[in-house]
Amino acid sequence: MSSSTRLTLTVDNLNSSGEGVARRGRDVYFVPGALPGEEVEVVLDGRRRKVWQTRLLNIMTASEHRVDPACPHYKRCGGCNMQHLSYDEQVNFKQQRVAREFERQKIEVEHWAQAITSEPFGYRRKARLGVRLSKQSKQNIVGFREAASSHLTNIDRCIVLPEHSALNWQQWREVINGLQGKAHITQIEMVQADNAIALVFRVLKPLVQSDQQQLIDTVADITNELPVQLWLKFDKDQAPQLIYPQEAEPLTHTVDQQTLNIQLDDFVQVNRSVNQAMVTQALDWLNPQPEDCVWDMFAGHGNFSMALAKRSQQVWAVEGSIDMVRSLQAQAETLGLPIQAQCMDLTEPSLSLPSADAVLLDPPRAGAVELMPYFIKQSVPKILYVSCDAATLARDLSLLVAAGYKIKQAGIMDMFPQTHHVETMVLAEKR
Repeated sequence: MSSSTRLTLTVDNLNSSGEGVARRGRDVYFVPGALPGEEVEVVLDGRRRKVWQTRLLNIMTASEHRVDPACPHYKRCGGCNMQHLSYDEQVNFKQQRVAREFERQKIEVEHWAQAITSEPFGYRRKARLGVRLSKQSKQNIVGFREAASSHLTNIDRCIVLPEHSALNWQQWREVINGLQGKAHITQIEMVQADNAIALVFRVLKPLVQSDQQQLIDTVADITNELPVQLWLKFDKDQAPQLIYPQEAEPLTHTVDQQTLNIQLDDFVQVNRSVNQAMVTQALDWLNPQPEDCVWDMFAGHGNFSMALAKRSQQVWAVEGSIDMVRSLQAQAETLGLPIQAQCMDLTEPSLSLPSADAVLLDPPRAGAVELMPYFIKQSVPKILYVSCDAATLARDLSLLVAAGYKIKQAGIMDMFPQTHHVETMVLAEKR
């Protein structure tokens, strides 16, 4: 079959990336944008890893769970690939996906908790938009990458970001196109804190004063909304430079009724309401006692550490970024919390910590397979694992289960509505 071949297929299910999966004989076809039960017309788009990639041409029989995407950029932008599926079914899909990964590793769960969810739009408090000057049009593109591509597509407004006048990307595109240094801007990063929105413009060369003033003028008249901070960042290893206002309070957000500072480069969970519910659930499941020694691995800026330290007198926060460790330790001291922060590469751990009564870990997508033998050797009584990748989570849990741990509770958290990504929390206890 050639790449121009058209086929009519019936979609059976969704793969882990949210694409429709259809079968004909021994061939398997991935159909982005299709849903289970739908009859669709597709054109072949090449074969990779024994699977045919396709492009959806026509939906001949639509699923009852199909909805019209709310975003006008949906067909081109690669950011939200599940908007065509009703939100309740998005949550069901993610629950089934995690359960399927657990089944593959023969992991049994005593109790599945109800999914933690949020508003399906307007939830995302951190994002990074690309900026690129087109050689053909001599105009800048401001937006996100297209689906399955490295090309940028223009975005006017993003409906998973907060509603705010400063987040009008069509306006920013017009402003940037009027700058002398329009070719020097490569990214705009947005961070929404509780007390302000920060926009960080990444630039290859310093902007002339008139260009900086044009950026400032764009936000200076915004009133009756969350205040806006403008920053310029020239190098990834250097701190950003504040250009508006002249002085600004530290960015903050609230976790477990505590006000925590946010550095612009900190990792922060993008969904505020889900994060708050996630921390509450973690505390409930782990139930740390005042005399317990608790390790918080991949501690970041202290999202879990600060809450744990309100309940336990021995919290060890371990993180790989020295800047985050310093920030975390300083913040703990300001709040008067008993936290010992350590910098360590957790992919090659050589831990010298006191014996733990409980461990909380929230690793990146690659998981924490290197830590599992250490936990097993230490016979840590309780391990609470927060994961953004169901496959690596199941892999790591299988090691714990083989060593005599039992999965007491598990539940998903929809940190990223409208996408196929899913967050999962698991409590493992030593038998």
